[in-house]
Amino acid sequence: MSSPSSEGGEYQVRNSGAIAQAFLQLQRRAIREGRGPEMLRAAREIYEHLRRDPNEFGEPLYRLPNLRMRVRNGVIRPLYVDFAVCEDRLLVFIKAVRLLSPGRD
Repeated sequence: MSSPSSEGGEYQVRNSGAIAQAFLQLQRRAIREGRGPEMLRAAREIYEHLRRDPNEFGEPLYRLPNLRMRVRNGVIRPLYVDFAVCEDRLLVFIKAVRLLSPGRD
């Protein structure tokens, strides 16, 4: 699938105040659990994917035809994110973030 960024430029990543608050709460929880640096690294990596290649990151879930958006989810442990990618503009909207339980590798 071709993306608007193939013509150049980076996507703008947007989120609501509620998502910003959720992220801060998750960061505090991760710090209490001794996973603060791991979560911060994951958040930075996810943000980079969302800015540069959101249509290649994660898995597609469904399309919102009237809004011309595709909803996807992605994981970089320990962080999970739901996001929507505009089909005709360089915009990504973060819909939800979650801290995954500690993995057993």
